[in-house]
Amino acid sequence: MRIKTITTEYVLDEDRIRLSVADANDNKRTLWLTRRLSERIVPACLQRLPNAEGSANEVSSAQVYAQLEARLYKKTAPTVLPDKDQPEYLIKEVQMNRADNGAYTMSFKNAQGESAVLVLSAQEMRQWLEVLKLAFVKGEWRMDIWPAWLTEVRQG
Repeated sequence: MRIKTITTEYVLDEDRIRLSVADANDNKRTLWLTRRLSERIVPACLQRLPNAEGSANEVSSAQVYAQLEARLYKKTAPTVLPDKDQPEYLIKEVQMNRADNGAYTMSFKNAQGESAVLVLSAQEMRQWLEVLKLAFVKGEWRMDIWPAWLTEVRQG
C-alpha cells in the first residue's frame, strides 16, 4: 500500500499511536505504533533532516526557522477516520530512506511482512514530526528524545 493521506493520533485506551492511512483509491488501514518503536523512529527521522552548518546557536536557529516555515506551509488534509471494518496492523519495523532529491520514504511493516509506504518531502517530514511530537505530549511519553529547537517552537 502506498499511503496518500495519514492521520496520526495518540489513543489513550491503547497507549499507542494510531496511524489511520488511506491510499489513492481510499483503501484504508490502521497502523499501530508502540511507544518503544515510536521512540526509535523520532531520532531516525531527526537524524535525516538536513543539517545547517555553523555554531550550535546558528544550527538551532536554522532548525527553528525551517520548522516554523514547515508549520506555516502546512496544508489541511482530509482526516482519515478509522472504520471498524478496515484492517489493523501492529507495526514491528520501520525502514526509512532519504533520496538525493530530499524525499523521505518510510516503510511500515507488520509481523507478516506486509508494508505501507509513506513518501514525504522534507517539509512534510517536519510537519509529521510536529504531529508526532503532539502525540507524545498527549500520551505523556518521554520528551528528552526531542531536540530543544523542536520543543521550543510554540504552536501558533
